[in-house]
Amino acid sequence: MPRRLLLSLVSSLLLTLALGVPLASAAVEREQLTPVIGNAISEPEPVLASNGRRELAYELQLINRSQSVVTVRSLEALAGGKVVQKLTGAALETQMAPYGQPQHSVKLKPGQGAYVLMDVSLAQKKKVPAELTHRIALTMQPKQAAVATNYELAPIKVGRREAIVVAPPLRGPGWVVANGCCAEFNAHRGTVLPVNGAAHVAERFAIDFVQIDPLGRLFNGPLDQLTSYPYFGDEVHSATAGKVVGVLDNVPETTPGSFPPAITAEKAGGNHVVVAIGGGRYAFYAHLQPGSVRVKVGQKVKVGQTLGLLGNSGNSDAPHLHFHIMSTPHPLEANGLPYRFSNFTVEGTLANTAGIQEGEIAKVVPTERGVRHAELPLTNQVLAFPGS
Repeated sequence: MPRRLLLSLVSSLLLTLALGVPLASAAVEREQLTPVIGNAISEPEPVLASNGRRELAYELQLINRSQSVVTVRSLEALAGGKVVQKLTGAALETQMAPYGQPQHSVKLKPGQGAYVLMDVSLAQKKKVPAELTHRIALTMQPKQAAVATNYELAPIKVGRREAIVVAPPLRGPGWVVANGCCAEFNAHRGTVLPVNGAAHVAERFAIDFVQIDPLGRLFNGPLDQLTSYPYFGDEVHSATAGKVVGVLDNVPETTPGSFPPAITAEKAGGNHVVVAIGGGRYAFYAHLQPGSVRVKVGQKVKVGQTLGLLGNSGNSDAPHLHFHIMSTPHPLEANGLPYRFSNFTVEGTLANTAGIQEGEIAKVVPTERGVRHAELPLTNQVLAFPGS
């Protein structure tokens, strides 16, 4: 095909998408103009969760390539042609975050992108699909002729390896899984960060562990005093064997009740330890007390070894342990990987997560209680780990 004719064809297609000019009826049927394009940020890997189901948590990126305002009406995940997850209405809006605006929305302006949190939840004995694709239904304003508004996009392979089993990094009862997995849009699950020129979701399976005392209190005393939090200074134990590849130990504590006014990406996790555990996996322990880290880079560690003390350094507004497994030794420039704790007991589910941060007594609903082995605890569950 002559180069000039090829350029003319491409230009005509772009004008059709932008202006709504009808295509000739002789166009190949399998080729259609699609106003929104999409891709998965990373390949999902299954994990057995404490609800007895296998979860595939991942994110889709959508970009509106048209010159119309697009409203996404539904988004489906398909496995073998069958719908395994469907988001519509308020549920879709809750999980969809357009870039460049603070509010969630199912509308995309011309040229605007967004990401959508997906969670394909499968019965434990159901076969995990080898791949997923997605179907989007949308409307456009103004409407455009010869442009598809219901079509498939974003095929993605599903990882086959099982989530790693690790030991609990803490001891004792009352540990709350704050900002945990899987479907809820929260400070971890909903954080897609542009790091070094690419989108990363390092905290996809991250947990912020805080502890309520036997009376159901998160703190006892002034909210802005570190000593008001009984678990402040608890030992943080290595969840795996491995080799220390990252340490930071000089970031000051943050005053509880507020975040630091400015902080670099390197110090966002505060004082921390990164342990290489093999298989392209790294364990991350963050917000430790300054001066408390007991290991150094290059040192080999054993399961249960004390790494440091629970603190409130870095980008943190209350003492807690931030824990996650990632694909690189870099806490932000990584893909968050699933993991399972070897042994824990679910004491119930916290119903007033925001309230306990204001001094309310914890309201723990007795749901899904019981001993768990080799499972990932879910967000807002209250756990008891072996030991005291």
